[in-house]
Amino acid sequence: MSMDQNRASELDRHLVEFAQLLRSVGLKVSPSEISDATEGLALIGLVDRSKVEAVLQATLVKNVQHIFAFKEAFRAFFASLEQKEAWQKDVAQKAAQWDEKIESTRQDLRFQENELDISEEQRAVYASLPEKDKQRLRDFLEKSSKGTRSGIPVDHSYQPMVERVLRGSLEYWRKKLNEEDEPILQPGSSDGILSEVDRALREREVEVLSRDLKKISSEEWPEVIRLIRRLSQRLASQVTRRYRAARRRGGLDMRSTLRRNLRYGGVLVERSYRSRRKGRLKIVLLCDISGSMLKYSEFIWQFIYGLSSAVSGIKTFAFGESLIPLTGKFQRGQTFEAMVKDALMVSGKEWGGGTNLAKALETMQKKFPSVLSKQTLLLIVSDAQTLEGEKAAALLAGIRRQVRQVLWLNTLPERRWLETPHVKAFLPSCDMYECYTLGHLTQILSKQI
Repeated sequence: MSMDQNRASELDRHLVEFAQLLRSVGLKVSPSEISDATEGLALIGLVDRSKVEAVLQATLVKNVQHIFAFKEAFRAFFASLEQKEAWQKDVAQKAAQWDEKIESTRQDLRFQENELDISEEQRAVYASLPEKDKQRLRDFLEKSSKGTRSGIPVDHSYQPMVERVLRGSLEYWRKKLNEEDEPILQPGSSDGILSEVDRALREREVEVLSRDLKKISSEEWPEVIRLIRRLSQRLASQVTRRYRAARRRGGLDMRSTLRRNLRYGGVLVERSYRSRRKGRLKIVLLCDISGSMLKYSEFIWQFIYGLSSAVSGIKTFAFGESLIPLTGKFQRGQTFEAMVKDALMVSGKEWGGGTNLAKALETMQKKFPSVLSKQTLLLIVSDAQTLEGEKAAALLAGIRRQVRQVLWLNTLPERRWLETPHVKAFLPSCDMYECYTLGHLTQILSKQI
């Protein structure tokens, strides 16, 4: 085989490995695209790193949402050998530490000196718990090991029952950690490069979650919209799993029962029951579309729209000088701003002018009374700067009695609320939260819905 053939073969191998890395972080790369990349690199050569990156991005990335992931993958894959070795060493160290934690669970989770039969995943859940919650489980096992039944000490035959209680408790904690976005702290990939890319992507997500939405550039929108969809889908799955406590007996709520009885060493002294939520939640979204509010409304609408699988109906309205119904106006691929403009064109109204929440609420009560019921969560997105504020506050008080809850997402930091004349008048009729980042929005909705 000639030297040129050796180089071509080596390039093919590296491109295939790079494509595998891209697939691992969510990009879809086909064999034909790898072939295109090979041809492109053959034309421009491998000397200029920036040109190599440009060719690979042009041939392997089909969606602008994936550009950041591609750039991080490129950075890590084409890093120096020393840097790759450092990443690999770090991964190996974390894996060893994790193995030690899992091994320690074999000493902690025992019944009368016998190791309990629980899965590796359940051991991982235990290893990720705060120390105080680990201690509660250890106390339960110790009390169970020393317990008696009718005055006679329990023996090893009670171990299966203890294992069932422990598995139920660990399953509760697994779901709780997932709902609170507290990851089960297992080490990531055993591959140092992939681990580094995953770390960079997690950091990016944290940074985006904490950034003021109005500071997100148009170039970043596709990436942020993708993050919003993932977050809203995660929240939707949590909403569908939730039950509410019921005074009348329904099915046994094992999670609540186990939690209440940890103090008794796991003996089921107290029981909790549950029934499915009566009537699925309905969301009415009322968005301020004044100039300073439009970007906030865009992102929040995208998030709420992603919950459609978990709620029975989402009704969307916008308001400026008057109420603008938007339900049913959405077309695939259309932005919130485009939807509003289309609705204004049909109604013959113009963009701009003042903001009048009072007129919007009055119109909603008169023309759309059916959207306001005891299953309705009225979600208002506004900085509370409006004409006729006192009238709006009075109308909101009346609506509050008609609906399940009024949740107000105020895009101003809470420290600035007193600068807005009518905030004090609105507060008795709603739960108001500062909400100008995706982190705020996720936390608020996960607690309220």
